[in-house]
Amino acid sequence: MKRASFRYKAPYAGLAAAVALAMAPGILPATNADAAPASSSAPLQCRTYIFKVKQFATDIVKQSVWGQFCFRGQVTSDTPVQILIHGGAYNHTYWDSPFQPDRYSYVQAATKRGYATLNIDRLGYGQSDRPVAATLDFNVAGYVTHQLVQMLRDGSVGIRFTRVILNGHSMGALTAENEAANYRDVDGVIVTGIGHNLSPPPEQLTTFVPAATDPKFVGQLSAASYLTSRPNVRISVFVEGGSYDPAIVPYEEGILKDTLSPTEFTALPMDTSDQTQLTQKITAPVLFAQGRYDKIWCTRTFDCTTDPQALKESSYWNTSFTRIVIPNAGHSINSNLSAPTFYDATFTWLEQHGLAPR
Repeated sequence: MKRASFRYKAPYAGLAAAVALAMAPGILPATNADAAPASSSAPLQCRTYIFKVKQFATDIVKQSVWGQFCFRGQVTSDTPVQILIHGGAYNHTYWDSPFQPDRYSYVQAATKRGYATLNIDRLGYGQSDRPVAATLDFNVAGYVTHQLVQMLRDGSVGIRFTRVILNGHSMGALTAENEAANYRDVDGVIVTGIGHNLSPPPEQLTTFVPAATDPKFVGQLSAASYLTSRPNVRISVFVEGGSYDPAIVPYEEGILKDTLSPTEFTALPMDTSDQTQLTQKITAPVLFAQGRYDKIWCTRTFDCTTDPQALKESSYWNTSFTRIVIPNAGHSINSNLSAPTFYDATFTWLEQHGLAPR
């Protein structure tokens, strides 16, 4: 398989300021099975890649997907790697926020625990290519993610990883479910911010507007049909319900804000049957985590500990399934003060399923 191209990006020094570097085939500090595990005290190392993927299996021309691979210490083929998949109207900064990263960066937390992470901009988002928006749906998203899984297993970042985990939020969780159900080539799946039979209140259906009208995206999009969130609604829809630091608001409305495919938006699981058929095909263990006050998912009581639809989740899955509720969190758990609680819960669950660093 052709190696993904490599670019280095200084942390938060400007997403467009990537400098091309030539790399030797062995790019990681260690590749032997006797190497010491990553240390929480080791410095974070991140390498940026452009992965060439097909949108459809029959395509000749490939699309570019941006991803940042991060780790600490020494990495071996047995190091578990998590593909981090953001939700709609977000980009990779959902998982690696520049706002107080010691609290709000899952990348920082996971690599300190010895995991490697591949944090991506999904196709149609961030620094990845934006094909015609109407051609993006969760089958495409799952197929693209499948190619990334295979690249990690085939050594495209210098290591042939034997343990690959998908960690998806909201529409990224639907992407992870699609990949795990249809290709069955991952070792674990972490799902947040999504469930079966969504019934968002009518006012939430007006959260999104054409991205071409938003000051952040004017003149930047070749396809005018992408959506983005209306100005100043992200906190009320994605974050409120849970406790949050008011200082995160400009980050949510600025760096973390991105586009959204209307085709993905209309494909959200508004009824249970299609989604159940998908999730019952998953054979890997699944961690299903909900922010307790998720306004998008738990809309009957606005409390996921009592919402009847949320309490039925375990009946929809056909795999080793664990459901947890993150206290004091809304839909976008990573933007709430309880984000570290979610991080620690994922590490505990991964250890319980034999997916922790050894």
